[in-house]
Amino acid sequence: MKEVVCRFGRDLHLAGVATLPDPARADARAPLVLMLNAGLLHRVGPHRISVVLARKLAEAGIASFRFDIGGRGDSETGTDAGGDEQQAQADILDAMDFASRRFQVDRFVTFGLCSGADRGHAMALNDARIVGGILLDGHGFRTTGYYFKHYLPRLLRVSVWLNLLKRKLAREPADDVVAELNQRRPFGAREVVARELQTLVDRGARMLYVYTGGVSQEYYNYGGQFWDMFRELEPRGRIAVEYFPESDHTFTHAGDRGKMLNTVANWMRVNFQGAAG
Repeated sequence: MKEVVCRFGRDLHLAGVATLPDPARADARAPLVLMLNAGLLHRVGPHRISVVLARKLAEAGIASFRFDIGGRGDSETGTDAGGDEQQAQADILDAMDFASRRFQVDRFVTFGLCSGADRGHAMALNDARIVGGILLDGHGFRTTGYYFKHYLPRLLRVSVWLNLLKRKLAREPADDVVAELNQRRPFGAREVVARELQTLVDRGARMLYVYTGGVSQEYYNYGGQFWDMFRELEPRGRIAVEYFPESDHTFTHAGDRGKMLNTVANWMRVNFQGAAG
């Protein structure tokens, strides 16, 4: 395994690290995994998940590239930067173009947590070189099953009714309403996301969605919820879904982190290693 520090981008404003497998193990046909920033975090990811995954993938013969978009970590803001999302997409494109030239790859899989998942999805819609995506706590929409599991235990507790009555008399918003307003990400309309996912599936892309208990108060709280959200998606074989209810959003505990990383590495091996499509 070899790690290469890179400076790249239209203004040479971006920094990243490529993790390359030993030549004897390298699978030249496997896509390179692009590891995207989670929010404001440095490219190593929360609890170094991007570093550990990169090295785990290299052992399996798969290359990866973790980098900071402009204004994060060791990367500067480009001189032609627009809004945050416009800049992020331009920087991801720069990373793909650079990796294509430097490492002779023409296919990519994005790996992202939270906002990184959202940005990977947006980029995949605009660039057919992205043949897969690993989305940690990605798209989520509340379903009937979500509400049933979320509210039923509360309805059976007397303290909940007493608190609700107090807030009603005080004209204060309920905790759940405040949490929803403050925490939910702007995924857009469910129907739009479903069409976008179908577009990627029809193109042949493969996706792994991993959800955690860290978003159970926001939008996802049971294992089969993904397919209740997107019943119309076909064929289902191109999308895998895992649910780790015991894990928090950033995989703080080593056991949860290891389970997730093994799941991701195994999914990459099954779907892409040694395969051209």
